[in-house]
Amino acid sequence: MTKTKKNLNQRRIVITRPQDQNAELRELLIKHGATVLEMPLIEIDYTENEDVAADIFAAIGEYDWLVFTSANGVRGFFRQFFARFKDLRSIGPCRIACVGPATARAVEDVHLEIDCVPEIHTGEALAEKLLDEHSIENLKVCVVTGNKNSGTLTQTLEEKGRAIVDVFPVYETGENDLSEHPSLADFRANGADAIVFASSSAVSSFLSQAALLKLEKDAIQPRVVAIGNPTATALKTAGVPVAAVAATATPHGILNAIFEIF
Repeated sequence: MTKTKKNLNQRRIVITRPQDQNAELRELLIKHGATVLEMPLIEIDYTENEDVAADIFAAIGEYDWLVFTSANGVRGFFRQFFARFKDLRSIGPCRIACVGPATARAVEDVHLEIDCVPEIHTGEALAEKLLDEHSIENLKVCVVTGNKNSGTLTQTLEEKGRAIVDVFPVYETGENDLSEHPSLADFRANGADAIVFASSSAVSSFLSQAALLKLEKDAIQPRVVAIGNPTATALKTAGVPVAAVAATATPHGILNAIFEIF
């Protein structure tokens, strides 16, 4: 029997991450026949606290572990790193942990290897994997993160692992106002078959702009795809039904979740 090739012909898919992070997913969806609407619900500001950055980079060769909680954290960290150092070897002999595959790929883009990635892509799972597989007692750990980090990862490493942890916030996540966005009128008039949420911050932004994003009478009501369980939990807590959850934050993981609902 010939296996039918999956496609998304005539399906309209909305992706809500910042536009500069969508290229691979957008191309994959288009390749499978989808029409893609980009409506970035959040924006990333790569901020720099000069005092904190000065302290971190003064001791950069002393850390035993660098722990990255997101790909945005990787980008923000190395923006600041390469503004100060010309040689990647200045990062020192540290090992590197990442919350998931997208974060790991961002590290690999600067030609560094990853030592620890959990199977479940949450800060809690990353902390537990570090504690289960590595001795971090009295080791110096730098957790690179953003302003929305829950603090659970750091607390676990300090309290259970007895590590010496410095937190390095390198970006801020804010709500992106969609009132002037070119896709807004199209979305309100026609709706979509699916909408993909990548974070609880995107969920919060969507809810706060609900009136602005309200669909017209005959528009297609999109089914919701969440990337990861924390995002799914945020949606469900807000009373938004979740049709599918992407097990991984990779483009193919998201694509497979979208296929599940059609």
